[in-house]
Amino acid sequence: MQRQRVILFFLFSLLDCFLTVNQTCEKQTNCPSEKTVFNAMTEIPPSLWPGVTKVFFLDSHIKTIPKAAFVENPQLEHVEFINTDTSVIEPGAFEGLVNMKHVEISSTPLTSVPIGVFTGLSNLEKIILKSNRIRNLERGLFDGLKKVTELQLYGNEIASIEDGTFDGLENLTKLHLAKNRLTAVTTAWFSKLNKLAMLRLYENQLTSIPEDIFHNLPNLKEIYLQSNKLTELSANQFPYKDKLTKIVLDDNLLTYLPGEFFVGFHNLKTVTLNKNKLLSLPPVLFDEKTNMIDLGFSENELSELPKAIFSPLSRLTKLDLSNNHFATMSADYFEGLHRLTVLNLRNNKIDSLGSDVFEKLQSLRTLDMSGNNLQTLPRNIFEPATHLTHVYLNDNPWNCDCNLLHLHRWIKENPMIVQNPVVCSYPEDLKEQEIKSLGEEQFICPTVVFTTTVLPTTALTTLELTTTFTTTSTTTWPTTPTSTIPSATTASTTIASEETTTDIIATMQQTTTETTPVVTTRAKPPLEKSPGLLSYKDTNTAQQCKSQALIYIALLLVEVSCTFVLAKFTVSLYTLLQCRKRMQQEVKLTRFSYRKEVILRPVQESVEKE
Repeated sequence: MQRQRVILFFLFSLLDCFLTVNQTCEKQTNCPSEKTVFNAMTEIPPSLWPGVTKVFFLDSHIKTIPKAAFVENPQLEHVEFINTDTSVIEPGAFEGLVNMKHVEISSTPLTSVPIGVFTGLSNLEKIILKSNRIRNLERGLFDGLKKVTELQLYGNEIASIEDGTFDGLENLTKLHLAKNRLTAVTTAWFSKLNKLAMLRLYENQLTSIPEDIFHNLPNLKEIYLQSNKLTELSANQFPYKDKLTKIVLDDNLLTYLPGEFFVGFHNLKTVTLNKNKLLSLPPVLFDEKTNMIDLGFSENELSELPKAIFSPLSRLTKLDLSNNHFATMSADYFEGLHRLTVLNLRNNKIDSLGSDVFEKLQSLRTLDMSGNNLQTLPRNIFEPATHLTHVYLNDNPWNCDCNLLHLHRWIKENPMIVQNPVVCSYPEDLKEQEIKSLGEEQFICPTVVFTTTVLPTTALTTLELTTTFTTTSTTTWPTTPTSTIPSATTASTTIASEETTTDIIATMQQTTTETTPVVTTRAKPPLEKSPGLLSYKDTNTAQQCKSQALIYIALLLVEVSCTFVLAKFTVSLYTLLQCRKRMQQEVKLTRFSYRKEVILRPVQESVEKE
């Protein structure tokens, strides 16, 4: 008997607990039973727990949502079918759900939504029909849904929409039509959507949009038109400029922008025109009242920019010019960008930079110059940017000679700023070695050697000359003075020289060439470009040194030219002399005699005479 009482007490306790939980769920909206999830279901259950307000059907095999499927569950406010096999929705499927606020049918093979599916859902606020296979939308589908603020239809196969389809959505603020197959849009689609703030039409097949398509959208703030095939935009494409905050035009076929296209957009924060075909930009594109903070021109065909084109954008913090054809960057491009913190110059063709290029970017924090053709950088190029935290210099053909020593020191002093390894490409013995791992003694400039190459411009001429020289000369030896010698004899001496004829036969080969002086300089390794290495403080000194160097080079060329002219004259004179007729000269030595007379007289006779 005692045992039966215990069992009855236990049963009454369970019943009391059950009733208590039920009363709590009826009073509280966040009790565990308000949300129910069904997996692998084949049909919709006719009735649910009275406290359930949200029901989810995930990965189920429900092929049809029949009419009045939830008529016995009027308390439902949120219904979702995600990744189910649903291919048919009957009109009146959500009949009786007067409190419904959110409905979603996504990732199903559904190809159409008939008129009448949403009839009677006057409190509905959000409709999501994404990632299905819906092909068209009919007029009247959304009639009576005055409280709907968001409609998502992206990821379908929609190719046509009847005019007036969205007319009943007078409070709609977000319309998502991206990733469909739309080839054209009409102004009538959006003529009644006065409160629309966000319109997404990206990843369709639009080749053009009407000039007045946005004229009935005075509250439009965000426009997404990327990944279409737009080739041009009208100068008056966006009439309500004071409300727009974001315009995305990436991945189209735009080749130009109208002048002053973004003038008057005082609240515009973000504009991206990446991955288009822009060849140039107009001289005036923005005005000083623009509060833009993010601007992108990546993956275009820009090679230069108008002077001070970004100067009105004093609030700009991010500028993307990557993947273009810039060969250099001028400080004038960045005029007025005092608040710029991110500058992307990646994957251009930059091979030289001025020493003052970043002088006006005192707030710069992130600088990406990777993937260019830089071999060296000017000294102190990063000196004005005192707030740098991230610098990318990788994937450039750095020439690690003495001109790069300053960059080596800067990298060593700022190891946390340089993000990726920076390696040498030249010279050959330092190739693929990381710059910061090298010693200063390894940054050597080669000695410049001047060599002269003489290039023949005429055919070689070989002359064989036989020259006979006949020299005739007359030499007279002077006779000695007369002297008295005590002797009784007279001697007469005659010295005769034979006639001498000298024949000189010379045989020589002469090569006559007309030469052109060529001065070549050998320096290893070969440098494609040698950008200026002086800071902007030493510009005058560098200019003077450059002028002197040019003068010395000119003098050297003049000296070499004169030397070759003189050589040519000498060769010509020698050739002329060799072409003259043979000249013969006789060498004739006349006979000369040496005569000396001695007269002997008696002593007496000589005394008498005295």
